[in-house]
Amino acid sequence: MLAGKGQQAVMAAVGMFDGVHRGHAFLLRTLACEASRAGMRPLALTFAHHPLSILNPDLAPRLLGGVEQRCSYIKDTFGIDTDVLGLDAVGLKMTAAEFLETISRDYGVKALLMGYDNHIGSDRCTGADLLGSTFPVIIAPPYPDVAVSSSAIRDAVCRGDIEKANALLGHNFTVEGAVVGGRRLGRTFGFPTANIEPSEPDQLLPSDGVYAVDVILDGSRLRGMANIGKRPTVGGDERTFEVHILDFDGDLYGRVLDVQMISRLRDERRFESIGELAAQLALDRDAAVKA
Repeated sequence: MLAGKGQQAVMAAVGMFDGVHRGHAFLLRTLACEASRAGMRPLALTFAHHPLSILNPDLAPRLLGGVEQRCSYIKDTFGIDTDVLGLDAVGLKMTAAEFLETISRDYGVKALLMGYDNHIGSDRCTGADLLGSTFPVIIAPPYPDVAVSSSAIRDAVCRGDIEKANALLGHNFTVEGAVVGGRRLGRTFGFPTANIEPSEPDQLLPSDGVYAVDVILDGSRLRGMANIGKRPTVGGDERTFEVHILDFDGDLYGRVLDVQMISRLRDERRFESIGELAAQLALDRDAAVKA
């Protein structure tokens, strides 16, 4: 979004905002408040990919959600527009001064809101470093809960501790993805599943197991259960993410679903027969209803 003549001056916050957790929410609400006070338009500038995916791909983390999902959540929840900054090796070499000049020119940014411990530019300037510059910088106060971070949430998700992840996020951990073709084995024993392919290629998924989930479909919230793993009872050899929506009968192929993780029900395991698996799934269904 290039700035033009007559457009309202912009106050921006810059970050990955991965997961848009409670700490991010605090910063974004501060941005909205400070921008309104200054008569500016608030704008969140984010990245499609983690900077480490260019700087050191081996260390780049899996993401808590895709960029479109992130931007939609920020707009719907905080009423703040977003723009996605291009990310390449050249851009990552910009100093803070060069970066500020770029976002001022390209996005009409006239003031920057920074977290108290954030930094920008290859010279890793903090808000305190920039207070003496000609570019107006506002430093947001610290968020009271220091335990909230994207890395802490990733750790909880990896361990399957969805309740902790959701508490740190302030909302349900959500995987967005399209329903793709599968082996259709579940329907043969009463539990048809939708095979989900996440929209974000670097999407982080919880550890293998069975989970209670809510599926958002056409604005409705439907309870379901998800299996993440290799489906050892039916001879699976690839890790999949499958969702069974309770009391639903319809064709979902090609649809994009938001799958909100609620709680972990059990580990994935191999059963001696399809009948034994179906009996366990019936118990899982009852547990998912109560979750």
